[in-house]
Amino acid sequence: MVLLIYVVLIAFQVWAIVDCLRLRSRLWWVLGILFFGPIGALAYVFSELRRGRQFGRASTIEAVTRDPRIDELETLLLSNPAPGLFVELGDLQVSQGDHQSAAEAYRRSLEADPESVYARYHFGLALTAKGRHAEAVEALRKVCADDPKYDYGEAAERLADALLAAGQDSEALEQYASVASSWARARPKFYWGLLLDKMGRKAEATSVMQEIVDQEDAVPDYLRSGESPWIKQARRYLDGWPPDTLFTS
Repeated sequence: MVLLIYVVLIAFQVWAIVDCLRLRSRLWWVLGILFFGPIGALAYVFSELRRGRQFGRASTIEAVTRDPRIDELETLLLSNPAPGLFVELGDLQVSQGDHQSAAEAYRRSLEADPESVYARYHFGLALTAKGRHAEAVEALRKVCADDPKYDYGEAAERLADALLAAGQDSEALEQYASVASSWARARPKFYWGLLLDKMGRKAEATSVMQEIVDQEDAVPDYLRSGESPWIKQARRYLDGWPPDTLFTS
């Protein structure tokens, strides 16, 4: 029995090492598995599960060509955990659609440099992409406190989105109203109007939606493609479409 357990553990280690070598993106794990044995192999499995890996369907998850710079950065960070390198890693992981790993990279950057507004902002965006809205609210709130106009006002709107997704409707309404008062974009006004309607303030909601429609002629041509969908939905609201039939993404 002891011999059988020993064989199974060795086989588990070998499988984990082969998996690392096959993916070529987890090569630094090989050392951990060799050094810590079955515990290292188990840690590798848990790490992959946290990334969203489903063993047996790895080929679909790994279908996107991996940027070789990610491998370089992961190696560099073993000896030089500089905040800038973590940020670069996070940015590359976002470009690959790996928001879970990106959030971890930005978090590690913030551990070394808590004052980095860039890292905190993108940490919040990565959390949002993973559906971790309450955590995203906390991160984005700090960004807006440091710089209310960060990313040309985009951070303030992303905070409103996170509040809405987190179910904090009252705060989301205030945040959308604040964004709408500073920038003329239709999207934050549209959500502001929807929340007013949701709270039973239909007259105010109608007024906001009418503002969106009235500003259509003033939209510059280079912004029209982005503004038109929201103007269309505002017009539908005014035409009597139920709010739950209007898109909210």
